[in-house]
Amino acid sequence: MTAAPSGRLRGELGLADVVAQAASGVGPIYSAIVFVPLVTVGASGFGAGGAVPLCILIAAFLLMAVARVFAGFARQVRTPGSLYDYLKLSLGRRAGTVFGLLFYACAIAAFVNGTLTFGGLAATMADHLTGHVLPWWLGALGGLALVALSVSRGITMAVHLQLAISVVSIGAVGLFSAWVLVQSPHLSAVAQAGLLPSAQGHGLAGVMMGLSFAFFMYGGFEGAASLAEECRNPTRAIPRAMILTIWVNAAFYLLTAFAALAGFGADAGRLGGQEMPLLALAADPRYGGPAIEGILMTMTLADVLAMITAGSIAIARGLLCLARDGVLPAAFARTSNGRGVPVMPNLALLGGTAALVAVIRIVTGPVPGQESYMGWFIWIGTFASLNLLIAWCATCIGGFVMGRRPGGGGEMRFCAAIGTVATLAVIGVTLGLLEGSERLVPLASVLLALVGWWAMRPARS
Repeated sequence: MTAAPSGRLRGELGLADVVAQAASGVGPIYSAIVFVPLVTVGASGFGAGGAVPLCILIAAFLLMAVARVFAGFARQVRTPGSLYDYLKLSLGRRAGTVFGLLFYACAIAAFVNGTLTFGGLAATMADHLTGHVLPWWLGALGGLALVALSVSRGITMAVHLQLAISVVSIGAVGLFSAWVLVQSPHLSAVAQAGLLPSAQGHGLAGVMMGLSFAFFMYGGFEGAASLAEECRNPTRAIPRAMILTIWVNAAFYLLTAFAALAGFGADAGRLGGQEMPLLALAADPRYGGPAIEGILMTMTLADVLAMITAGSIAIARGLLCLARDGVLPAAFARTSNGRGVPVMPNLALLGGTAALVAVIRIVTGPVPGQESYMGWFIWIGTFASLNLLIAWCATCIGGFVMGRRPGGGGEMRFCAAIGTVATLAVIGVTLGLLEGSERLVPLASVLLALVGWWAMRPARS
């Protein structure tokens, strides 16, 4: 195998590899376990109630429009900058840079939160299995070390690891969910009520609130585009991977949501009161026990590891593209000659995250468990969520512009219009939910956008 020239990525990835990157970026196990109660009760108890499956289904259809816009761009763009390159093509270099910075800032924030989540889950799992307390920060640093080991071996090994984790974890959690449905005496009641807006919730208004959380269960599908230079047939494989990821995850989420509702007796209040309902059901002797709970905890931890690995892959390639265009220092555009790995982007991301973990540990002190970093987690997560919505919305606007050009096609315009309206609506709901220091998140986004706009100002002659 020949070495990759400095600054170039290399690989011979196929459709399954690209699907693994997209699916791992979504984090299906973590999303199914954490977001279902949020969709159920929303903010301050105002959510979809038992109509969680309905929210998941509506979100899938709306996000399919967004995914089709991304897929339309992916058929034309063969570089790994994803949204950054798409908006350069449709809205110009300056707008592409502004929204590209917002998008990758969002991705970095999600990576940081994924690392914190890995540390918290590792600590919980260690306590559950051994009775010994593992400091969360040690678990987080261990997760970063595993990501570094994975990405340093080259893209092929990294995505194959993600593929293995996805198949095993989705299979295990899917089988458990099916078992809960078979064992529960409430299956018929859940099946009838799960797709109705009035199911123990707040009607259509509750569904709309739950939908704002269900949207984020699909975030990460766009990571498939980061493999454009390392894929054998990117204009074919990447669009297919994005669309397939939405539908596969929608089916999986519906299965787990119906199982959670059935397991808690079709009582949306009980379900919404659980932090991780599937793990609670796994610990219930009627459906599992300590061994099953341990298996599901392991699958969740592995899923988060795959999620942050996928995030690292996408972010590194995005930073590399920004460096190629002169937005970042040229050192970020170099790759290792042996495996074509973006060295400086990975070092900056992993090293910066490790430093932030250390800062949070120093600031919060030796507080056990997730409580020590939860304030940071919520603020960073809010920043990531809001800017992901902004990035999706900007891409849909760019898609509409592309659709109006010669040869653009009516489908692109139609999907872009749906995606723009949907993302703007969820942005509005998200802004209305901000409290306390979270209200500074939009200001941080505006300041970052202004930095990007200023950096791309025309040079004076």
